[in-house]
Amino acid sequence: MLVRLFKRFFLLLLLAHCPFITRLGNFVVEATIVVATNNVTYQDRIAAFGPRLADEGLLGYLVSVEMIEANNQKGCSKLKRKAPTNQWIALVERGQCTFIEKVRSMQASGAIAVVVGDNKKNGLITMYATGDTSDVIIPSVFIAQTEYKDLRSLSLIVEKPVEVQLVKDNLLQPLLDVIIVVILSPTVMMIFIYVLWRIRQRQRRKQDIAPRQVVGNLATKIFFESKRQENEPQECAICLEDYADEDELRILPCKHEFHIKCIDSWLTTRKKFCPICKRDICSPTEETPLLSNHEPTP
Repeated sequence: MLVRLFKRFFLLLLLAHCPFITRLGNFVVEATIVVATNNVTYQDRIAAFGPRLADEGLLGYLVSVEMIEANNQKGCSKLKRKAPTNQWIALVERGQCTFIEKVRSMQASGAIAVVVGDNKKNGLITMYATGDTSDVIIPSVFIAQTEYKDLRSLSLIVEKPVEVQLVKDNLLQPLLDVIIVVILSPTVMMIFIYVLWRIRQRQRRKQDIAPRQVVGNLATKIFFESKRQENEPQECAICLEDYADEDELRILPCKHEFHIKCIDSWLTTRKKFCPICKRDICSPTEETPLLSNHEPTP
């Protein structure tokens, strides 16, 4: 229930901020023809001109125009003979004249709706018309070749006109499916890629820093100015402050010394390399080229 409400809210929000989606819904509308006797359904598409189907649909009797006039199968002219029943829906074949001419001819003949069937291709199209179509007061739909052949055969075989209902499909779910594929799917993919990137960054960062246990096991000493050798530094290379008597220093495998607080923070949060010579404290036997350059040549 909550998912359904969220989908409706999301669609309404998009319709409010994306006018092109509203226009798409107005011009490309799917519908269904339901045969009352056996509940078989046939997919169709409503024309871009004329009135829309009501929410409750349109109930009538499907009559193939060639049953009334054999030479007027395509419905391009007004029928001279009366239809065999009232509330009839004209079934005509595509071709010979425009869609709007077919609908106007059948409207003038008393039909309450028009079903135009494709006689060549098995696909749905949207029927358009140029100019003023305000005189068209009945709905019309288009069906593909397979559906047209089935409905035509059914209307010709039975003795009485076939009762059918033109039903407007619920646009919410199909349109929402398109939105999910076009918008939400890339968004979910980008979120997934971002999370994966963050995980890899965390793993890489974890590989770049030294374990606290390894850092804690490194040698230490207490500094005294009176005991400092001539070649020993007198300031920490990280904080750049002079060593004071009784300062605790950490001695790295490369023999460089730093304040314990400074070097521990450096090794466990930034890099596991010595700030001076770039030697990896976790690999005491490996030396970098920079360290080698500081060694005297024999």
